[in-house]
Amino acid sequence: MLYKLRIFLETDGKDVYRDIEIQDNATLEDLHNVIVNSFDFDGTEMASFYLTDEELNQGFEIPLFNMEEKPNNNMMSNTLLKDVMSEEKPNLLYVYDFLSMWRFLINLMETGEEAPGIEYPQVAFAQGIRPEEAPEIDFSDQPGEEDDLFDDDPDNPFGDFYGYDENEWN
Repeated sequence: MLYKLRIFLETDGKDVYRDIEIQDNATLEDLHNVIVNSFDFDGTEMASFYLTDEELNQGFEIPLFNMEEKPNNNMMSNTLLKDVMSEEKPNLLYVYDFLSMWRFLINLMETGEEAPGIEYPQVAFAQGIRPEEAPEIDFSDQPGEEDDLFDDDPDNPFGDFYGYDENEWN
């Protein structure tokens, strides 16, 4: 199955987005690579996808690289797009370069069948040019730990919300 995604770059009011067609069995790393290329990034920075709720609150992190001491199976390279995105859960957040904080909303616009002779993933449409610098982001309205929306969700295949036990701090 083919997913048509709209990737919105958070900006200061300008419309900057890309429509991407990608197979549902592609990995999040495949999607990461398409985003990096379509927005003209060099691809050398860290990045993560985040599950969201209906209000687009940032949830469980799926990173590009494992930065934890223990093994982590929830990496971009082994997470399929269809496992984290569907018509029932049509949104993801994506952050590229944690120093600059380029933030993107990913929305599943529609599903369909692959067209013969087309190589996927592909950028189907591009609107706007990425600004030189990431916009300032106000984090004051982000949910706190008491607002953990995925903590008791039995359908969450990724385990604990933050991926660590607070009692493990040294």
